[in-house]
Amino acid sequence: MDATASVPTAVHAHAPYFPRRGMIRTGYLRWEIDADDARSTLDLSAREVRFRARPSYRVVRMKNVAPQAAAERFVRGEASYEDVLRTQDRPVAEIDVTVPDVGPHVFRYSASDRDKLPRFWMEKLQREVSAFAHEVVRSASKFPQMVIESPALRAGYARLVEYETFRVIEGKSRPNPTREDEPMRLEVSGAGSGVPELVAAELVRDVVEPKEFDEFCRFDRVTVCHGDRYYRIPRRPHALIEVWNAKTLRGEARLCVVFQDPGMPPSDEVVMKYLLAKHQPDLLWQVGVKFNPPTGRFDGAPPRRWQ
Repeated sequence: MDATASVPTAVHAHAPYFPRRGMIRTGYLRWEIDADDARSTLDLSAREVRFRARPSYRVVRMKNVAPQAAAERFVRGEASYEDVLRTQDRPVAEIDVTVPDVGPHVFRYSASDRDKLPRFWMEKLQREVSAFAHEVVRSASKFPQMVIESPALRAGYARLVEYETFRVIEGKSRPNPTREDEPMRLEVSGAGSGVPELVAAELVRDVVEPKEFDEFCRFDRVTVCHGDRYYRIPRRPHALIEVWNAKTLRGEARLCVVFQDPGMPPSDEVVMKYLLAKHQPDLLWQVGVKFNPPTGRFDGAPPRRWQ
């Protein structure tokens, strides 16, 4: 909206004519935007604008949630791959999630500022609408199964909410009533599809031996024996490779190996390091930066999950 353009004397949330009924999405969640402009009951010389976001469906019925939740914990390093595989074998379950309204987001303004200082009024309105849009996205992010965690994508959602709010203000979009009578059904299946870390974890299964994959699932690591050394490769971003003497089980060194792709999933790193340790250990020593040997016992408890 142009700051120098004529500004309506009220926020037309309920004007008699609307060209389009609209809603806005943040991930799987759908929102209806309400905007209202009225005289303030607390200050008779001021007006009060209220923004509210209502879910298009009050209840979302989610099916097969457990694998998705386990997959998210695995990607964050809070669970093992064994937990992911275990949840995939469980019977399909459904849960109902109640989505509350967001708002009202309230701000007051002086009618004289709107009429005499349109640029100042438009800047204030822009700030308030932007703050409301980010509030909607923050509220939606409380439901991680329905909103992707990408900061860039969530910033894009906020821009869409902001755009839709202005359409409601201008009378170009009309909110629909919230459906209270039936839930929106959401199938949360195929948790591994499109998630790089889960795809990489399945690649580990295809590359390593069954015994090594069992260790990967339970302990987030793979141990390779080559010659008189064990190479222990943890599944953590940019983790150091532990080198142990195969006869004495004493630590010899830790090797830091960094690949060119900084965004490589941790399980992809495991595969690359595994292949080097199994087939080209000399190259591993050449490209790796040597650090002090690991402490503790070789057969000690596995390390904690990612912090």
